[in-house]
Amino acid sequence: MTTRMIELESQEAAVETMRAATVAHVRASAALRLLAFAASLAAALVVVTNREDRWGVTVSFKLFDVWVAFVAINFVNAAYALLTAIPVKRLISKRWLHHSDLFMVNLQTAATAGAGAVGSVAMWGNKPSGWFAVCRLYRLYCDKGAVSLALAFVAFAALGVSASLSRYPRAPPPAASR
Repeated sequence: MTTRMIELESQEAAVETMRAATVAHVRASAALRLLAFAASLAAALVVVTNREDRWGVTVSFKLFDVWVAFVAINFVNAAYALLTAIPVKRLISKRWLHHSDLFMVNLQTAATAGAGAVGSVAMWGNKPSGWFAVCRLYRLYCDKGAVSLALAFVAFAALGVSASLSRYPRAPPPAASR
């Protein structure tokens, strides 16, 4: 004895709406991951190519370990975002995706916060510790650093929203039996 499900017209409309929402969910997640990829890659490349010479002193990101870590983490974040954007349709229902997204968001946050703290000291100095504001002398270098921090923040925000989308994935509806 077999039981047959009969779908009403309203149920068919609900299934179609759910499929459309699932497609939109996957597209949004892929777009956010591609945005995070582009922003992270751009942030890393801006810092790597950033150097300024003045009075025989060359300033580059290699002088500060926090900027080296910033570049490394942004390259890793860009790779992660791209590698998860391509197969996002298959990965969206995986539980581990949300946890790895959060890990990458936290890494990006730590790198951006560290570089921002060093940039803040370079911009305004710290009189109690004897650090002078060097951005008065190396203005172009500091301006590019600020652009890089803004790009890293965009990457953080895009991957953060994508992480929240991966927390509550929209599962496709079961196939209707006829």
